[in-house]
Amino acid sequence: MAAGSSNNRHVRGADILVRNDQELLTTVLDGELIGMSVEQGACYGLNGIGTRIWDLLAEPRSVDELVELLTSEYDVEAAECLDQVLGFVDELRAEGLVRLSAD
Repeated sequence: MAAGSSNNRHVRGADILVRNDQELLTTVLDGELIGMSVEQGACYGLNGIGTRIWDLLAEPRSVDELVELLTSEYDVEAAECLDQVLGFVDELRAEGLVRLSAD
């Protein structure tokens, strides 16, 4: 992939995220998602809030929309929530589990 491509930049609030889970086998155990990618030979575990974000991404959503939904459900300030969501979706994106709609 060429340097400077859209896949190398960090996710921003207005970016629309799309789950990329065609090859991901998932189950929820005690409110936490466990996923396995046979293709990549990797297992993933998401805590309760990570699982909630994954569920919300069942349809394409912007990071800002995720933050709005999460701050209405959890006792967290919007700025802190945004920081946490950006970090989390950057990790998901690095693993190929989500992509930007423009990718």
